[in-house]
Amino acid sequence: MKTRILTLGLSFAMTFAFAQEMKTFTKDNYTIEYDTAWEISEQKIQPSIQFMILSDESTQANDKFRENINLSTESLQGQELTATDYAKISLDQVAIQIPAAKVISNESKKLNGIDCQEIIWSADFGNNMILKFKQVIFVRGGTGYALTFSSSTAEFDTYKESANKMLSSFKFVN
Repeated sequence: MKTRILTLGLSFAMTFAFAQEMKTFTKDNYTIEYDTAWEISEQKIQPSIQFMILSDESTQANDKFRENINLSTESLQGQELTATDYAKISLDQVAIQIPAAKVISNESKKLNGIDCQEIIWSADFGNNMILKFKQVIFVRGGTGYALTFSSSTAEFDTYKESANKMLSSFKFVN
């Protein structure tokens, strides 16, 4: 009985500790929770990028890459596309721009009630820079969305759990 109470107490403590380690970012019609060790940036490195969540700068020490999550959006200009359709278009663009890219997985899922396509792929960008991406692609209100976690392959598994928590927290607020 004491063991169960201790285990339950530790579970609550860990849940409470985790909750304190997250911040919420809300913009336009969506919200996402992110790890407080990471930072949010709304700097537009490309017109379609809505925000980036960047890992601590120290994460570049071993692999010269700063892990990040970003959201890109694209008007579908009246096209009636599903998440699967939009993901195929996105993958076709990747294949044209980065012929060496390799798709690791491509699955239909739901993200907070919205149909999406979850794709994991990697590519060699030269200079020993092999990156791995996990993308959650969905369509809503005539807009295509790609929520992407980017990492070096060397550190992908290190940040995967934290990235998955952030990705799965993405929601539309209206």
